[in-house]
Amino acid sequence: MAAWEELRLTLARLLEDRPGAVTSYPDLGGGDGGTPPYPIGLAPWAEAVAGELHGRFGDQVDLTVGALPYPPGRAPRAPRRPRPAGEPAALLDPAAAGAELDGPAVVRSGHTLRHGLLIRNRAGTELAIATNGQVTAVVMDPGTDEVVGGYSGFQTLPLILFRVPPGGTERIPLLIGTASFAGRLGYAVPPGSWGIQATLQLIPDPDIRDRVPRRTPVLPLTVTP
Repeated sequence: MAAWEELRLTLARLLEDRPGAVTSYPDLGGGDGGTPPYPIGLAPWAEAVAGELHGRFGDQVDLTVGALPYPPGRAPRAPRRPRPAGEPAALLDPAAAGAELDGPAVVRSGHTLRHGLLIRNRAGTELAIATNGQVTAVVMDPGTDEVVGGYSGFQTLPLILFRVPPGGTERIPLLIGTASFAGRLGYAVPPGSWGIQATLQLIPDPDIRDRVPRRTPVLPLTVTP
């Protein structure tokens, strides 16, 4: 109980002094916080904050920085869900639709960028894209096509359709996160030139609700210090 009370006060201070550093934590409103270790999520850029919490509370806290457990090398209490088995979604057919960024994508390492994806319908029928209000990109090594990072937070899952008429263009909100998925890179995708790719859930025929996943081309991303 004493450890929880000290942790609760520490988290309350961090929420005020370091906005955005702590992304998930037990309810601070009352009670005893449950049974330790207390799960705490931190932004990918907040490794120093994780170090402070670990140094102060040790095994009393279960820390995750971005998508990876802290300290480095610790086995995650809840391992990342593996990617679905089988072949990845096919690439978007450029004869049917095009995808490009709504301007250059530049983001600080460890931070999140809300951008835009322009979808051009080159087919003769309306194209509908099923989303939760946005599409989420993964960060890729453009030399190897390895997925090395992306967005690590929670998202709501409403069904929001974006409709693109024949010959038309629609801007879809694009979420770009820079949490590292590869331990060798650290907790955040480091500065440099990277690629991003999103999987679109297409509904080619408005009378048919089957979704057809298609990957966009790899688009450029600049990560800054």
